[in-house]
Amino acid sequence: MKKVRFTEEQMVAVLREADRNPVAEVARKHKVSEQTIYVWRRRFGTLQLADVKRLRELEAENAKLKRMVAERELSIETPSGSRAWRPTRCCGERRQSDAPAARRKRRRPPRRTSLPDPV
Repeated sequence: MKKVRFTEEQMVAVLREADRNPVAEVARKHKVSEQTIYVWRRRFGTLQLADVKRLRELEAENAKLKRMVAERELSIETPSGSRAWRPTRCCGERRQSDAPAARRKRRRPPRRTSLPDPV
């Protein structure tokens, strides 16, 4: 995972400074590339520091609500009185009993190494 050197508030502060001064100068001062400042500008645009804090709170609340909805849907899907939902298999594996009868391995009789004696 990429290491983050700047918080969102610091990014917005650098952007506001880049609005007042040339981007190249601000990039050199904060030891980031000019492209990084343009990426930040595309991400944060005209947000102010207070807006960024509110955005972070809303994103956290949204994640919490999504988790609650997912748990609720799982509880609705499972019939009452049964165990909680859990995956029975991983990666689409099939159990032997799930395989069609034609695909199951059958034991073959041992090969004959010689012909039977003529009688």
